[in-house]
Amino acid sequence: MFCILLLLVTNFAMDQGMYPGNKRSNEDLSSVVNDNKRTRNLSSSRTEYRFLIAASDANAIFGRNGENFQSLRNKYHNLIDVSQLQTPERVLILFGDEDKAMTILADVLPMMAQNQGVRPGFVELRAMIHSSQAGAVIGKSGDRIKEFRQKYNLDTKVFPNPTPGDTTERILSLRGELPNIVECLKEVYAILDQTPIRGQIRNYDPSFYNGIDVERYGGFIENHDFQATRTRFNPNHQQNQQQFGGNYNNRGGNNHMNYPQNNGPMPTTTQVTIPHSLSACLIGPRGTRIAQIRQQSGCVIKFDDPLPSNDRIISIIGMPNNITQAQYLMQTAVKQSQQWTNSTVAS
Repeated sequence: MFCILLLLVTNFAMDQGMYPGNKRSNEDLSSVVNDNKRTRNLSSSRTEYRFLIAASDANAIFGRNGENFQSLRNKYHNLIDVSQLQTPERVLILFGDEDKAMTILADVLPMMAQNQGVRPGFVELRAMIHSSQAGAVIGKSGDRIKEFRQKYNLDTKVFPNPTPGDTTERILSLRGELPNIVECLKEVYAILDQTPIRGQIRNYDPSFYNGIDVERYGGFIENHDFQATRTRFNPNHQQNQQQFGGNYNNRGGNNHMNYPQNNGPMPTTTQVTIPHSLSACLIGPRGTRIAQIRQQSGCVIKFDDPLPSNDRIISIIGMPNNITQAQYLMQTAVKQSQQWTNSTVAS
């Protein structure tokens, strides 16, 4: 027994290079160090890919009775998940390495494209990236985001605000042909992998959905109309794109208006002021009321941050008749609320 124990100790010492006759070479040690580095890189590599999608896109991915979704989960061994909260937007999550995630995405995008219905093979995808990495995607003076547009023939934008709920995620929106979306994303993720995340990681939970600020963080409103916001897409008309990587022809990310293309009347902007305390009356649960007002009036309605006076300015963009209808609907919403006293929606 003692001989066996001595033999084990001796072998261990030789393996560790304790005996001069069995020292590891510098090449061997270098190999070990490199292996350790590779292990650390592997352990810190991206294993989760997150995308913000409209509820209607989520329903398309699920399919009738959930058949599409179950088929995807069976095919890819549960490496795909979609949040199921009853909100206007959901989070699509793909797990695994990049190759696997992009393969799954290539199967999912046609379902989204068919739902969005702009034209065959055309789709919008909104990827979620850490706020500290957004600058790397935008590039100096927006150079990198412009490069993506030209190289992949896409309409691209990084939205200025993080997603609601004190999160650290921002939205990168890509619109164009399906293969170009995937190829552009591969380059984006290569950039992100070389850009370490700074600070905490707080992912977006759709239960914190905020219908007011969708145009600032890149969210979706109730019954989001993809066709109305994308028929004006022109990848060659990018000269006027501004900070944050452009803003979709300067019309806003959730425009529900078909602007005239000829020399007819153009939309105007009217600003109204309400007490900040009445904002909730206009927004409604999960933003449903303001979404309905936008849809019925055909106007773009934007809420500014509260003023020091605790008032809130609301910008209404549309044709004069549409603006009048939007104001009427807003006044009606306020009057029907329990908070209505002598307050009015004043121009």
